Amino acid sequence: MNKSTNTFSALTMLILLSACSSVQVTEESVSNQAVAGVSISKKSTATQAVLANAVVYFEYDQYTLTSKSIQALKGVVDLMKKNPKITLSLEGHADERGTREYNLALGQRRAESVANYLIANGIKRNQLVSKSYGEERPLSLGSNDSAWSKNRRVEIK
Repeated sequence: MNKSTNTFSALTMLILLSACSSVQVTEESVSNQAVAGVSISKKSTATQAVLANAVVYFEYDQYTLTSKSIQALKGVVDLMKKNPKITLSLEGHADERGTREYNLALGQRRAESVANYLIANGIKRNQLVSKSYGEERPLSLGSNDSAWSKNRRVEIK
């Protein structure tokens, strides 16, 4: 097998394992208090803008949802139930620490963690597309806690 096949096999296995795991909740600690969770406005005109900017943040080397993330995702669940034709893209990201392959797998586990929560709350799997960018699309450049905390995320689009 070549390196590409091994990477694909490892990523596929991690995806399958993460899909079988249950949703876990932890307390949240984000170093930069300017980082906020998702909030859904009651205004129907804001729906697209909210989803375009929806972000769930994670602790270092974790893919468990925080209590703050769960509160934010409840709004996404409500929105999805009112609009069953919406399909969401869940884009997982990681900070720069770790190998490229590890960060791709971690980003996928983060996206699947969000997907599993949404599915557990009545959203159909075919309304969700999970993917990972690993460390390849940082939101904040820098090698410090502030930048890293912004890059450990799932963007909901």
